[in-house]
Amino acid sequence: MNTGKPAPTAIWPVVPICGYQKLDVHPEDLLNGGDFRRCDTYRGGGGYDQFPAICERRLGKRVHHQFVVQLYACSLDCAYCYVTRSGVFGQRKYYTTDSLVYAFEDSKQEIFHLMGGSPALYLNHWPGLMDQVHAPAVFTSDLLLIERTYDPSVLNQIAGHENALFAVDIKGVTPEDFRKNTRRSLNEPLFWKNLDALVTAAVPFYLTFTNPDPNHYDEYVARLTERYGPTIMDDAFSIGLIEYDAAPYVDIQPVLTNGIGPLPTNL
Repeated sequence: MNTGKPAPTAIWPVVPICGYQKLDVHPEDLLNGGDFRRCDTYRGGGGYDQFPAICERRLGKRVHHQFVVQLYACSLDCAYCYVTRSGVFGQRKYYTTDSLVYAFEDSKQEIFHLMGGSPALYLNHWPGLMDQVHAPAVFTSDLLLIERTYDPSVLNQIAGHENALFAVDIKGVTPEDFRKNTRRSLNEPLFWKNLDALVTAAVPFYLTFTNPDPNHYDEYVARLTERYGPTIMDDAFSIGLIEYDAAPYVDIQPVLTNGIGPLPTNL
């Protein structure tokens, strides 16, 4: 029956878990036919991802069962990416905010992890999704600082949520280090502009450093603390590269009828 009301806007382009990524994902962790997955941070001992301990310190919640949504597209091209190009630029399925939240609640997980690719490409839509992820559940996502210019008004909305915590992923402590890790050039003005905006809005975040160059790490930390004060390094940690089983397939292009599309625009 046509009610005359417009259909809900499907704003979330989700890429299901691809075949290569399944080499590193337990079959029982696939959800909704593989559109999503769940992740127990402590299954491997908990040393790699320190989110649960940080979340307990910051939010008073010891949680480690994640519902993971992988959104289409990425600003980077990391050679170590276990999601692989097929899992980042594969065939999309479109979900409304309501349908994503329903799938999360049905999964019985504790953490809604909006992942990518580069989930902050869709930053302007985060507040509407966060509004529907109610405590005691925790909302988390990742920011690279180079996806787009962050809208201060959007950041203020995000900062207003008490059940959210974010990782700001530093992919290189020098432009050369950034290129080595990501196979992309670092847009430094955009990087610092966005980090300034996060700090100004008091968005709750912690820093992660992916495979940082040890010869320049201390100098970079000094630069951060001079600009923002020592608390910028609270809960920060470094992540070494892991040899995932999917790694040999990272550069294989997904087989699509319409090819790999461009990065999203007008979001």
